[in-house]
Amino acid sequence: MVKFVTLATGLATISMLATAHAGLSGCPKNLAFQLTNVFQIGQIHFEYGNCAKDNTGNGYAAGIANFCTRTGDAWQVIQAYHNLTGGNDEFTQFDSILKQYAETNSGSTSGLDGYCNAWQKASASQKFWSAQGAIFDKLYFTPSQGFADSLGLQLSVSQGQMYDAAISHGTSNNSRSLGGMIQTTNSKFANDTLGGSNSTLSIGGYQVDEIEWLKEFINVRKAIGSKNNLASINSYNYIINQTEYVWVHDIKVLNGQGEVGDVTCDHTYLPGEEPLLNTPPVSGGSSTRTNIDGEGTDGEDNTGDEDNTDGHSSDDDDDGSSSESWALLDVSRVLLTIAVAFISAVLIVF
Repeated sequence: MVKFVTLATGLATISMLATAHAGLSGCPKNLAFQLTNVFQIGQIHFEYGNCAKDNTGNGYAAGIANFCTRTGDAWQVIQAYHNLTGGNDEFTQFDSILKQYAETNSGSTSGLDGYCNAWQKASASQKFWSAQGAIFDKLYFTPSQGFADSLGLQLSVSQGQMYDAAISHGTSNNSRSLGGMIQTTNSKFANDTLGGSNSTLSIGGYQVDEIEWLKEFINVRKAIGSKNNLASINSYNYIINQTEYVWVHDIKVLNGQGEVGDVTCDHTYLPGEEPLLNTPPVSGGSSTRTNIDGEGTDGEDNTGDEDNTDGHSSDDDDDGSSSESWALLDVSRVLLTIAVAFISAVLIVF
């Protein structure tokens, strides 16, 4: 099935045929999530129970995308959770104040004493994981793949980069968010641009190789200047240089220290699904990422301090360099190997 898509670029209007729902799914989607998590939170799985007062005025930030009480995405998660629990759960006592803060865009935390305790308690529930996963997809993953579909992106590495940028910069059309960066990238092409990816985009009437377009997009993203995105950008450039354009089962990537590791679909860390390694971590510490104005799809311009302009960049200089991410994969493989050997031995005995 194909559809006719028109995308405004700011300088021109692009018309193209794009395959419907051609974005990431299955294993490649899993790999993209793990890769982005390495640079956002220093580990491959999501933090469902993380909750802390946000230091940029967004109230409380919690969960797998630092859902905030001011921006309203936290209220969306809790409403989704209410739908699964019947409405009588850990957050019922906060409903009226959370709704008020979401509707008035208030960063106040007055009346929310015990909110993080409630969030952490709920994070032990599969229903709460599912609620977070649903809103995560709605605000970040689905819009990012909508952009990918509109552009006609066919390669996993390009689709994954759209998701990674959405998480870091938001999905609005201002110049520092995903939509705006796509517009800026498209404006760079004034003639046909050949390449070796075997996938060609139609950009402003010109034929542009998909990988050549992706390289330019990454350059535009890098020019925004947020140091917290450099590790992710370097890893995607490494993937491109290794010509790992289509993701099947695992990919070689760089961590924040430039060390080569891999992410694999032997493990699943999709939002709303139970991670293989026990339950999601629960943290009562400070927020590891910072939500800002324009986070999600609200379309506000993300201005202010350069290092805090992206939707979920770390507030400190943590570049996702934790070697624990790769160690976690290695330990998992060892445990899996031991389990297989044990089962084989039992079968031989009987």
